[in-house]
Amino acid sequence: MTAKMFRLVLTGAAGALLLAGCASAPPVPAAPPGHSASAAPIVSGSAVDCQAFTERMAAHAAAQADTREAESDALAAATTAAPDAEAGDDGESADATPATLATLPLFSVSPRGNRLPVGWQPWTINRNKIPTTYSMAEVDQRVVVHAKADSSASGLYVPLRERDAGMLRWTWKTSGIIRNADNSHGPREDSPLRLFVAFDGDKGTLPLKDQLMYEMARLTTGREMPYATLMYIWGGQRPEGALVKNPHTDRVRMIVVDSGTKHANQWRCHERDLRADYRKAFGTDPGRVIAVGIMTDTDNTKSQAEAWYGDIALD
Repeated sequence: MTAKMFRLVLTGAAGALLLAGCASAPPVPAAPPGHSASAAPIVSGSAVDCQAFTERMAAHAAAQADTREAESDALAAATTAAPDAEAGDDGESADATPATLATLPLFSVSPRGNRLPVGWQPWTINRNKIPTTYSMAEVDQRVVVHAKADSSASGLYVPLRERDAGMLRWTWKTSGIIRNADNSHGPREDSPLRLFVAFDGDKGTLPLKDQLMYEMARLTTGREMPYATLMYIWGGQRPEGALVKNPHTDRVRMIVVDSGTKHANQWRCHERDLRADYRKAFGTDPGRVIAVGIMTDTDNTKSQAEAWYGDIALD
């Protein structure tokens, strides 16, 4: 096998990992008779009153003010680092490693007119896919991230200094669902809104085939892949509270926190206990949180979606 062909094989394997979410975990216990193993209800709805949510987020923003100021240099480095830099002629990535941050930068404090929120990095799933468009916008008297997808898929993320899993809070809104999407079925696995959390763990305990895929991804991208990924989504068909296994890999778990069109064009506010959700999804305690990201994607269903992400906080 030539060196060029070997790189192509590695790139394909790593691309599959990135598309699937690049995570790993033990298998979920078998579902009881009469229940779908790919979408077993495990949690109740997590929506909270948005007025109370806004008050808690204001307190969080005030508490993080000193940290944000101290991290200004790191934020600048993270903004100028280019994780989506074009690959070289040999197909290998020339990506720079973005700075890790202690806290999630809030969208509401990003300067108006910025193309992207300060500290959030573009995340390309596959260079052959059309990227989703993200921009800062003022909507309903708040500064948010506006996402528009047209047969596209990409995201934004923040690499974090390792921290314990705590409470995750966020608000989001979509203009509508992707009616033919089904997150348990690969060819239709799209969502207007996703929020994902990446966890660290001991990859040495994983099966050999998983370790080989992690190594191929590392060689191709120059970065370590997370051990496990927990994703919260706005579903089109699955009910709220459903656990959905990623159809591409057993290494990602999705929890449906909003579903259908009932709350379309409304701000939805959520609070989740990451440790409790991880235990329910993976059957074990979580490792340290190493990244948080968002994604709006319509590449599989070749459809369109428009959505808005408000502030996200990790306590």
